[in-house]
Amino acid sequence: MKGLLTPTSVAIIGASNDETKLGGMLVKNMIDAGFKGKLYPVNPKGGEIQGLKAYTSVTEIGEPIDLAVIAVKNALVPAEMPKLKQAGIKYASILTAGFKEESAEGAELEKQLIAAAAENDVKFLGPNCFGIMNPGHGVNATFAHLIPKAGNITMFSQSGAVGSSIIDWAYYNDMGLANFITFGNKACVDEADLIEAISRDDETKVIGMYLEGISNGEKFVKAIENMPVKKPIVVFKSGRTQAGSAAASSHTGSLAGSDAVNNVIFKKLNIHRALDLDEMFDAISVFSRCKPMEKDGIAIITNAGGLGVMSADAAFDAPMISAVKFSEETINEIKTRVPTVAGLTNPIDVRGDAKPEYFREVIDIVTKDPSVGGLVIMGSPLDTADLEAVAESIVAMKDQIPVPVTCCFAGGHKCEKANKILRDGRIPCYPTPDRAVRALSILRRYKVNSEAQQDPLKVPAVTGGGREVSKKVLDKARAEGRDSLTEAEGKEIFAAYGIPTPGEASVNSADDAAKECDRIGYPVVMKIISPDIKHKTDVGGVVVGVKNADEAKAAYTKIMDSCTKAVPDARIDGVSIQQMVSGQEVILSMIRDAQFGPVVSFGLGGIYVEILREISQAHVPMSEQQLDNMIQSTKAYKLMSGARGLPEADIEAMKDTIKRIVLIAVENPEIHELEINPVIVGLKGKGCWAVDALCTLVKE
Repeated sequence: MKGLLTPTSVAIIGASNDETKLGGMLVKNMIDAGFKGKLYPVNPKGGEIQGLKAYTSVTEIGEPIDLAVIAVKNALVPAEMPKLKQAGIKYASILTAGFKEESAEGAELEKQLIAAAAENDVKFLGPNCFGIMNPGHGVNATFAHLIPKAGNITMFSQSGAVGSSIIDWAYYNDMGLANFITFGNKACVDEADLIEAISRDDETKVIGMYLEGISNGEKFVKAIENMPVKKPIVVFKSGRTQAGSAAASSHTGSLAGSDAVNNVIFKKLNIHRALDLDEMFDAISVFSRCKPMEKDGIAIITNAGGLGVMSADAAFDAPMISAVKFSEETINEIKTRVPTVAGLTNPIDVRGDAKPEYFREVIDIVTKDPSVGGLVIMGSPLDTADLEAVAESIVAMKDQIPVPVTCCFAGGHKCEKANKILRDGRIPCYPTPDRAVRALSILRRYKVNSEAQQDPLKVPAVTGGGREVSKKVLDKARAEGRDSLTEAEGKEIFAAYGIPTPGEASVNSADDAAKECDRIGYPVVMKIISPDIKHKTDVGGVVVGVKNADEAKAAYTKIMDSCTKAVPDARIDGVSIQQMVSGQEVILSMIRDAQFGPVVSFGLGGIYVEILREISQAHVPMSEQQLDNMIQSTKAYKLMSGARGLPEADIEAMKDTIKRIVLIAVENPEIHELEINPVIVGLKGKGCWAVDALCTLVKE
């Protein structure tokens, strides 16, 4: 991808002398960026364009060309692909709009472009993209005249408008870019295609992405998992409020919509998901300008008590860091060297009239405290404070500070010069205390997650037939034109994979119900059997706590009457009888996301799944540690692990069941959703049981 990212020769197809036209802007921007390579304007009229010789076609140039930048009418773009092949050009950036984003005709034209590019071995960005930028190599093949300085940030953006905001932010905040790449319609090259090259890029320290959609989830995951050089990634994924899947029929399916799956994927890949542009810029800044954060504890220095309180609150709320308790040695040294200090706890208040040397002394002392892994410096623009001198002091001693540092000079006009000094000195500065603290928490999370052990999931052996049995069940449902299984069919798959279920039977009369209940043993639960009734309780299809034969007969009659009235067109195959088991109720499910594949969900079961709406998820394949994290992050785990004197549940048996669900998901791609609500988890050593089974099939 070197020819795309750091081209040494560029042809601009659609070049113009008119700088108000796209083709003219591109030529001017490349010249103004100081491009040191060879620039070839291409225009059917030939002649000279902006002082450069123009060519009527790329085929006329006769020199090696790394990249073609295309800005001609949309109808003409596909015809350029054979010309690129003839000229030996393998990469293109297509800024032309008017494709699938605009109309059905444009969508058809885009298909023609994709086919023509594939036939001629051309990889391209776009169409409808904003272009690319590499300040360090003098490349500005965008229609933004502003170009930030060279630096260590690579930015991906699906949107040109957001890309323009990113460029402006980088320029204003003196943040240097290694690469700036936009994808537009992503008809060919997407983020995953460039991850390996950016990972190997020595100039890139952090990768930022603005995403509106991920076109190929599996490819995206593999590309990041296989990065040859791991680097922090910050993603701002828009469209969060469009979460949820109308096709989801399970409880967890409705709670765990597509955007929730994005969160699962980003967490698995150690990507920081920013919830807005401010957070994206904050995170990119701290990764770009700070060293890794090796310890959780932070020290806070301020010249204003109020800012100190704010930052202490922020540190308390931050998930990955905390304000340290300084050692006695640290406190005594501060007393000796800075006797005028107003507060010796953390935050340290050096007072509103503190001289720059007071800040320097305290910084030197606290960063040597063995508990300190990061430093936050706060400043208020009091008339008694010289924030510019303080900023200069911080920058001057930056290389001697052994931990990452963030700053907040909270204000506006009176802080701007000081903030600029910090920005110029590559110290990340933020407008509010909470953002300065949060940045260090983001930095620490990446370090912790990077070092976390990830052992492959140990899937238990299966002796009940596994895939062979389940395939017969699934094929039968397909043959009958069904997109869901009955509970009995779902439990047949469970049995094939070794998932325990309570004793049960299926009956078609009240007398048989009494007979089977006597055989299984009381108490029992009785449920309707119907492929057309997914949520049985809602239609009176469940009776629990049946204690004798008379109650069994009455329950059978009640269930049949309720269901035939509530769902008159439903196919009813009888009533199931199940042994009632006791323990903690949890919910366990799998849903096959259209982009990323199987995602397993876990949480409190029964009625609590809807009331508390607490679901923890993990993407398949998962590690042993990811399985543990999914379980332990829930209230269900707190209840099962013996909290407040409660008896400990059989968590190991539950984990075994989850692992078998993972195996079912991997081996049975026909299954779209699989839910057990509830799984009853008995006391420690007693096992667990799948009491219910909801299973839907992937639609053909």
